Amino acid sequence: MDSLRNWLANSGSTTGKVARRCAAFALAALIFLPAPALADDAPVRAQAVTAATRLCVQADAVLQLLPRIAWQLGGRRGRIDAEFALAMFHASLSVDDLADRYWQAMNRDARAAGDDQAHGIALIARIQTVLAKGDYAGGRALADELMQLAQASGNEELRADAEEYQGVFDRRRGNLDAALAHQSAALALRRKLGDTAGEATALTNLGTIARDQGDFARCLDYFLQALEIRERIDLRLDVAYRNVAMLYRELDDTQTTQRYFAKAVEAASRYAQPGYYASVQGAYAGFLNDAGNHAAALAAASEALAISEALDNRPSIGFEHLEAGRALLGLRRPDAAAPHFDAALAIGREIGQRELVARSELALAEIALAHNDLARAHGLLGEVSPLLNAAGLRPYLAQAYALRDHLAEAENDPATAHEFAHRHAGLHEELLGTRSSRLLTAIEVRQVREQSRQQLELARRTNELQAERLQLGSKERRYGIVAIAALVAILAVFAALLVRLRKLNRALAEHGEEVDRQRTALADANRRLESQARSLYQATIIDPLTGVHSRSYMLGELGSLLADCRRTQRNLTLLLIDFDNFKQVNDRYGHLAGDRVLVKAVRFIRDALEADCLLGRFGGEEFMVAFVGRDESASRRLAERIRRAVAENMAGVDPPATISIGAAMLRQMPTIDAIDLLIDAADRALYAAKQAGRNQVQGFPARLTSPAADLR
Repeated sequence: MDSLRNWLANSGSTTGKVARRCAAFALAALIFLPAPALADDAPVRAQAVTAATRLCVQADAVLQLLPRIAWQLGGRRGRIDAEFALAMFHASLSVDDLADRYWQAMNRDARAAGDDQAHGIALIARIQTVLAKGDYAGGRALADELMQLAQASGNEELRADAEEYQGVFDRRRGNLDAALAHQSAALALRRKLGDTAGEATALTNLGTIARDQGDFARCLDYFLQALEIRERIDLRLDVAYRNVAMLYRELDDTQTTQRYFAKAVEAASRYAQPGYYASVQGAYAGFLNDAGNHAAALAAASEALAISEALDNRPSIGFEHLEAGRALLGLRRPDAAAPHFDAALAIGREIGQRELVARSELALAEIALAHNDLARAHGLLGEVSPLLNAAGLRPYLAQAYALRDHLAEAENDPATAHEFAHRHAGLHEELLGTRSSRLLTAIEVRQVREQSRQQLELARRTNELQAERLQLGSKERRYGIVAIAALVAILAVFAALLVRLRKLNRALAEHGEEVDRQRTALADANRRLESQARSLYQATIIDPLTGVHSRSYMLGELGSLLADCRRTQRNLTLLLIDFDNFKQVNDRYGHLAGDRVLVKAVRFIRDALEADCLLGRFGGEEFMVAFVGRDESASRRLAERIRRAVAENMAGVDPPATISIGAAMLRQMPTIDAIDLLIDAADRALYAAKQAGRNQVQGFPARLTSPAADLR
């Protein structure tokens, strides 16, 4: 929008006077119109937007005559200037509907006059307006028109704008490859034109695309480059800080997220633009909800919602309804939350925002389950799962699996509940690993950027020393010529150079010490990074509650054992263990008591195992044991020993616990290519043990009739 203001300032004498007269008259009309009454309970910024809107509507009854007056004074050029001045006047007060009316009129007049620059400015302003309203189809048509104008006129500045907006709309439609190509072209043009602000915008857009592609390292690098530029020119810092904060929010780095959000709120307040402030507050409300601070989240979301409704920013209104509903749900006020989720769902469907639709349907399904409205919950979850799969929203897909598990339990469908519990556990484990990997990547990016900064600083200091040496050499030559003329002058110059050289040597020594300190600091940072990497690796292979192996580690080891057993013709036995009626333990005694039961029982399971057995947590209250080289009798004896160890040792514990075991053996399988088939066979045997009355072992041949027969 800076180009819009510059265009008005640089207008020709006649048309410039017309525009300035229009702007002055518009301001005077706004000042002398009576201020409308406002709701006392509305947020201050929302009141300001509402007041500006009402005053502009009143003023426009007079101001709409100005383009006709300008036509009489300066012809079509004068009318274009007047339409521009009125559009800027309304846009500066965030009254986008009135501003858009004059942008459209300016667009028509500029096209008729063959004024490519004014035509492009009007198109850019209209694209920004329809983006705020969520009209992505209309915005894409305007962006295509802008591209045609840029190509026809050969204007590279307009071409950069067109590439940027086409990339924005391609990303919103999910076409990330096309979006990446457009934004890369925009970045190259911005750098060629020396447009620093535009370069920061292009870097931000590229970072957003990289985040959508799951490349967090590249995303963070782009965002930090954009932040450096915006901090240097002090332009739209709220956008840069908010983007970095939201990235660290996805990495669960609460402290860093809070720090950048605080900077974003301060910057948005300083710019005094209601739309900027609402955008930051809406995003901040999402972070506060994630952190469990629902009262503060409700306040932030409500303030942002009031401003966005005054501005009629449809996408922002939808997401702020969503965060307000989440906050009310966290405050245990589901009846108050439901209308917010309904509003968010309606807007998401209206503008085609898949994430908004999916998250709203998940929240409404959760409320329906709480009210025991199983039919509505079933319908909502049936709609949302394909949408989440298509959009790649995996964290919310895990939430959908958990809700499907609860729904199946409420419908007394244990098989379906078991299936979705498995899916939720697997996806949750995968997301934990992904988050750990991304956090490690972020640490590496910060380390690389710090190394680059140190190297640049070292190069700068080295260049300064080299320049000083060159300067010194030049002085030496001059003094040498003078020395030919007079011996006294030579001696004086020599003395001065000697002093200078001593200072230079001291500076070089100090510089060497600084380099050594930096190398030491870099070595310390590398050691800390290695320590963090080891900690992250341990977190991925060990279950933090029970101390046994994690699901991902067990699956990897089982794959290796399967390949080895097939090669050596040895038998592989897999036991799938599930605690009986464990949900009742959690419901009756609480989840902490349930965790204690798991920890105690796993200790007895571990004691019953032999040295070569692998033990891991499969998910929730399910565990798996794998061992090699035992026939059916030995495997059955070991399984019964595990079951009996838990039943006997946990009988006197409050609450008591028993387990059911499903077994599968490689030699029993007709053919097997992947460990999933062996797990599925053990899972079916486990289900049979549950159906047969629990606290028993299933999955071995019928000839092993009883535990007593195995133990003789």
